[in-house]
Amino acid sequence: MVMIYSKLLLCLHLFLIFTTTLVESYIGISWGRMARQRMIPSMVVDMLLQNGVPEVKLYTTSRNVLEAFAGTNIGVTITMPNDDLGTITGKYEIKYITVGSQPFSSTYFNKTYYEAVDVLKYFQTVLKEDEYFSSRNIKATMSHFTDILKEVKNPSEGDFRLEIKDYMIRSCQLLYEDNAPVWLDIFPIYNVKRLFNNDLEFAFFNNNSTSTFMDGNYRYNNIFEVMHDTFVHALRKGRIYNLTIIIGQVGWPTDGLDGANITNAQRFHKGFIQHIMNGKGTPLHPSPIDAYIHSLSDESKLNIIRGGFIRHWGIYKFDGKPKYDIDFSGRNRDIKPVTGKGITHMPKRWCVFNNIETVDVEKKLKVLYEKACNESDCTSMEPGGSCSNLEFPHNISYAFNMFFQSKSQKVDEEGCDFDGFGKIVPDDPSTEKCLFPVEILSAELYGGSGILFVGSGIRHIVGYEIIISLSLFLTFFVLNLY
Repeated sequence: MVMIYSKLLLCLHLFLIFTTTLVESYIGISWGRMARQRMIPSMVVDMLLQNGVPEVKLYTTSRNVLEAFAGTNIGVTITMPNDDLGTITGKYEIKYITVGSQPFSSTYFNKTYYEAVDVLKYFQTVLKEDEYFSSRNIKATMSHFTDILKEVKNPSEGDFRLEIKDYMIRSCQLLYEDNAPVWLDIFPIYNVKRLFNNDLEFAFFNNNSTSTFMDGNYRYNNIFEVMHDTFVHALRKGRIYNLTIIIGQVGWPTDGLDGANITNAQRFHKGFIQHIMNGKGTPLHPSPIDAYIHSLSDESKLNIIRGGFIRHWGIYKFDGKPKYDIDFSGRNRDIKPVTGKGITHMPKRWCVFNNIETVDVEKKLKVLYEKACNESDCTSMEPGGSCSNLEFPHNISYAFNMFFQSKSQKVDEEGCDFDGFGKIVPDDPSTEKCLFPVEILSAELYGGSGILFVGSGIRHIVGYEIIISLSLFLTFFVLNLY
């Protein structure tokens, strides 16, 4: 019997995990594609292979993306997100399902999606009733951001926020009873700013922070350990023990926020990867933990309601050039990831402020500046960003150039005209700290996309066999990812 959730407005992530069972920890990486110019999938696959990344999580996908991973040994997590799922029609079975994109988060959404627990139970029932998938031990699961927890300093004080506590406990009970994991997303720069008085040192694994402390018999040396074990204590208060926790997202942004820079990102990832690959775990969980670095590249189309840094999590720039050293093997080598191959930049030309005098120039420039930034990405100019100290007219030029590049360097009024205030120049206007980028030519331009599966049948993707069966159809539209 197909159940229709007409009132369900839920960010639904369906993770199809195609991996073999691993005994040791692994470091995977997420790849979001909400950018105006995007690297083509074959380039990304080559980058992952050469960097030795065994797992990738896709937030949006398409047929050509899946085909690019075919025949590789990369474990692929396929994400089918939706911010406004009105109904679910048709019967479907999927190998591994994560219900909800942080459905109980109080930070990134305006609504708490309590219905997620019912949906989790529903998917568990469907998966168990299907003979093919039940024989293969297919699981449903959920993902959560650390804001599901009360704001406490000591992990032993950890508990879920009161208004969601019953829902968290129930959903985790369902997961435990089904021998399924829960996914936890940890963003250390956010946690230290919010809970540890902006003590950035405490975010790093080789820190000199005075925040290092004892909690009972356990010594905590960094914010990752604190947040992970605070979650464990919250589970235990709900009488949930030994539930497998996978770190679904963890990383450090490089722009758009005080402390978000390349030096700190390199330092954090170096310590984190070495810690995970050495199987150290946390004081309450001193055994291997699987984790996904967030993320492969920057995403210029992400919603920035919570801050411009959201667009700058990438290890790579938009053009496939690595920002800093990172060794995915955990061997502590000072090496840069492999640069993307076959990427072509647009011509070396920039759009800058023409510096003309006219009536009401300040008022006109304000309107043009807002137009340019609303339709492109000016987040590097936010407080703490790499371009936050630009002075007039450089800030106007930066906005004009970002718009110009986002429009594929059009020379008409939709590119660098700005009512006569813009002009195209061949000389790079970048400053010592602020890069004025030239974007790349891309075979894939941004556009909200999801996956439409019609009919039923067997598909062979990334070397693993899955069956997706739909009696009618199931369509997911991507409206807003985070």
